Amino acid sequence: MTTDEQAALIVAQLSTAKDYTQADEILSAAEKDHQQLFKDILTSLQEKIENLSPLDCNSLQWSIYRYALMCIRRHSMMEPA
Repeated sequence: MTTDEQAALIVAQLSTAKDYTQADEILSAAEKDHQQLFKDILTSLQEKIENLSPLDCNSLQWSIYRYALMCIRRHSMMEPA
């Protein structure tokens, strides 16, 4: 499975999250399952989330996606250069 496909799968999983805790669990599981490729997946995931329209989401989904985007950016800032 490509990094884009993995990112799309994570977006789909995030769309079903009911709260931020579940979003954290989805992102943590993805990091654990794809340790080597996780940085590339995060880049693709960030792009996919940034390209989502709020018109295509309900308010909970939009909130979860924005939260996931903050987590992704925080993770990127913490990585050693």
